[in-house]
Amino acid sequence: MSKVSDKFFLENMNAIEVNKIHNSKSIAFILIGSCENHGNHLPFGADFLFPLNLVQLVLDRIIKSKSDKAHNFIVLPVIPYGVSIHHIDYEMTISLRFSTMIRVIEDVLNSLATNDVRRVIILNGHDGNIAPAETAARNIKNKYPEMVIACLESWWTLVGQKNNNTFNVWSGLGHGGEAETSAMMAVRPDLVDLSLAPEQTIPNLPSEDIRIYWKFNELTKTGSTGAPRLATPQKGEAIINILTNLILDFIDKMESNNWKYGTAISNTK
Repeated sequence: MSKVSDKFFLENMNAIEVNKIHNSKSIAFILIGSCENHGNHLPFGADFLFPLNLVQLVLDRIIKSKSDKAHNFIVLPVIPYGVSIHHIDYEMTISLRFSTMIRVIEDVLNSLATNDVRRVIILNGHDGNIAPAETAARNIKNKYPEMVIACLESWWTLVGQKNNNTFNVWSGLGHGGEAETSAMMAVRPDLVDLSLAPEQTIPNLPSEDIRIYWKFNELTKTGSTGAPRLATPQKGEAIINILTNLILDFIDKMESNNWKYGTAISNTK
């Protein structure tokens, strides 16, 4: 069943529809994820399926509020692959090289810039994409200084920080863990089989402050870490509420200043 927000997805539009909403104030969403094992209980596309459903829920909420800003959104076709070389030892991992991922994101951003789209929000669903997304964004920002590029880099970390009462173990963290499994139960319960979820696995790492660049099979014997068996749809709804409010608050604040920030705001006062 289609959602109201489907009409803002570029792949669903024809040229006339695009031209009606495409202008210098358009806000473009770029969705990036991965294709990799998330344990036996979650689909390989979890990292792009959740951002895809999240942006639909965000737009549906704006549309239901009858906000005129709803007409300035363009959601680009999802990028389903990411940098997953740290998961490559698991079956059917589809990984792009860092250089490839950087080029892909750069090319998408450059294409938006040449179409006079200057307001971009990247919704990322995979840890391996954080560094390539930042590199690409900084390169394009240098080329188009007037462009605003924002990124929700790590929602799975953010939700535990925003509400530490939601999760029972490890602030919900984990690959296919409590938070990610809960999120998928909320948006795509048909793709979650909790009966197949592995037992709790919290990696034994010496420090939270110094990062080890591990391979995933060094942390777990399955494709999952964390505590997926503690996931619930209710926790997933809490995640969605946190992230939706965060994204909407960001958009409202940016709109109130005509997408200016920092000294650009100070200079107008």
